[in-house]
Amino acid sequence: MAHGENVDPPGSNRALVWSVIFLHMLNHVISGSMPILYPEIMEEFDLNYAQLGLLRSASTFSSGFPQMFVGWLRRWFSGRVLVGVGNLVNSLGNIAASLSRGLWSFLGLTVVAGVGSSTQHPVGASLITAATDPRERGRMLGLNQSFPSLAFSFTPLLAAYMLNLMGWRRALAILSTPAILLSLVLLFFVRGTSQVEAPSRDALNLSKLREQLRNRNVLAISVLRTAMAFRMGVRTFLPLYFIDVLGLSTAQSSLLYSVLLFGGVFGPFFWGSLSDRVNRRPLIIGIMVASGLGYLSLLWVKGFTALLVLLFLLGFMVQTVVVQSVLSDSVPRSQLDQVFGLYFTLGFTVASFSSIIFGYVVEYWGFHAGFVYIAAVTLVSMVPAFFIEEPRTWTNQPSTI
Repeated sequence: MAHGENVDPPGSNRALVWSVIFLHMLNHVISGSMPILYPEIMEEFDLNYAQLGLLRSASTFSSGFPQMFVGWLRRWFSGRVLVGVGNLVNSLGNIAASLSRGLWSFLGLTVVAGVGSSTQHPVGASLITAATDPRERGRMLGLNQSFPSLAFSFTPLLAAYMLNLMGWRRALAILSTPAILLSLVLLFFVRGTSQVEAPSRDALNLSKLREQLRNRNVLAISVLRTAMAFRMGVRTFLPLYFIDVLGLSTAQSSLLYSVLLFGGVFGPFFWGSLSDRVNRRPLIIGIMVASGLGYLSLLWVKGFTALLVLLFLLGFMVQTVVVQSVLSDSVPRSQLDQVFGLYFTLGFTVASFSSIIFGYVVEYWGFHAGFVYIAAVTLVSMVPAFFIEEPRTWTNQPSTI
């Protein structure tokens, strides 16, 4: 029997699980709109690219680094309350930022919003794990990535339309509002079972965390997550590659980038569902091999139609949901918050520097060297994947949700 197996009645936490998933999607509606709004924000606050980089890094760091520590609040509050309040803070912080009249107040409020946002990934993943039958956990964790990816796919188009119609301030405020409404629903109208709602006395217990780091899977996945984070910056530069190197139009570049993001809508659900039925280590390794070869293929694939296919496949090859599924089955329920907190903190903190590294490689050696670098990072990341063990001992049963 896997660690942290859910023994609650089937379907008893369905409303909670879907509320967390949809809040994750609305969280990404806000963050996904920001790159579209930045040009007007830069113009209004008279920012240069270095200042915008500082603004972006501060926001990213404030939402990433605290993920290790928000689990500490689980000593007193249920995960449902933390996700609900965190999303309220994120939404209200961004609405307040839309009213800012100066750069420093805008920066401060977006940092506050980022701290609120930090509860979503670790506590949300922990909640879904604890509230879901182990036999369908990969599928539900996959949906928890697919829906936010869907938001990332359509939000840029929606934000661009709203930007032209009403400006960045009203657009940001309106895009932040749905998360407020769903957060209030989660806080006041949705309840999980007593097991899922119970606070955890072991939250952010350093001795327990050290004990979990001796767990072979936790250690291997932590190293894998850290290594893979070094390649997360590549997507930011792909539209520039399509335009500046391949000579494609802005419209063609936007379409290619949208196809890449669209692949990420289907990949997590597909691989998560498959991971419920097969041994997950070869699945992780296979996805990573395909992803590394895909980025390496950018050295030779130049045609627009071929790029459409390749970029969809690159977006489709998502191993994170399978890794999270293994992690969720490898630790006791009481340790889910801090183990997921460590997992997401490693990824988001290292990723905040990955764009700088990739940009440096491209600046001095070109995009071809950059794609070789991404393939090499993927190859290195595969090493800890070979040390992952399958923790499940149950036999597959029909799904209950």
